Amino acid sequence: HNLTADSTPEQLRKHAPELNVQLHDWKARNKEQIEALVPDKRKEKLTIEERAKYCAKTGDKWDIFIHSRDIGPKSNDDKEIVASCSWLSLFHNELLKVGVACELIDTYAKDSNVTTASNKIQKKRTERDVANNQLKIPPYFSLEKGLKRIQNIDTTNDSSLQDLADIMMMLCMRPAENKEENNDNPEPRTFLVMEKNPERARTLLIWIQEAIKARKLGDPTFSENGKRNTRAFSEFLKPHKITPKILRKIGGKHACRVHGGPNPTHQHLDLLNRIVLRHKIVRLDARKNYAIDDTESEESDSKPETSDSSKPQIQASSSSQTIEMDLMLAEIDA
Repeated sequence: HNLTADSTPEQLRKHAPELNVQLHDWKARNKEQIEALVPDKRKEKLTIEERAKYCAKTGDKWDIFIHSRDIGPKSNDDKEIVASCSWLSLFHNELLKVGVACELIDTYAKDSNVTTASNKIQKKRTERDVANNQLKIPPYFSLEKGLKRIQNIDTTNDSSLQDLADIMMMLCMRPAENKEENNDNPEPRTFLVMEKNPERARTLLIWIQEAIKARKLGDPTFSENGKRNTRAFSEFLKPHKITPKILRKIGGKHACRVHGGPNPTHQHLDLLNRIVLRHKIVRLDARKNYAIDDTESEESDSKPETSDSSKPQIQASSSSQTIEMDLMLAEIDA
């Protein structure tokens, strides 16, 4: 009909009857038929997985770079930075799945500035939430339920991710700081955890560590190729809406209650918190900022043991034992 996009309404009107017949036939076609006849040229937004597959198909390092920048944050908004960091991490994992070399990913897909900014934002959020008493403890990881599971762990059986989570909560330390431990110090360092028996705590730690070394239990921090990867353990905790870092803080709060005595003073709780957590969060008041939604253990008849002394009671039997425990813990979450 010699019709073009520039055809006037008068020209189109001459062919209206014929076009009208074809239009009804056109509407009868399904979406797949329409797309086959007239492909949609409009740009569609690719998923993270599709981006990775495209980069693997082209084999061009600059495609990886362009897509990573497109996924990255477009402003300095905190929410956008944190979300973009998560998307970039997913993009890296998808690139690995489709066979893109780690060297190319490290060079052209990673943005250390975004990662650093996201970590700082999330750290501030956590400290703010704790200060505002908004860090809720999931009922599943309440003091009573956590202690009960820890006490019922049978070291003659194979370990599980649940055992790993409970033991990490029990140890409630930031292991990276143990690398600065002075091995020549003759005095045993106070080691305060939810489990009041240091030998039992040591046994559980050795048991879970040996399971990881023997690959009976997946490494919570590294993949088989040696790359840092906490995804499996984080996915295990995801239904409870907590992270490994939050899990340790929960364990720290529980340990303060276990060793705090019936009527602990602010100074005593502050001391316990410094011993247990060993990071910036210890400057907050442990009693005032104890997370809400954990009243189940307070109302239970089976309350944890308490001590009348204002001095922490748990110490390793020797400095070497304490250091060995610290080093093994550091291997789990360095």
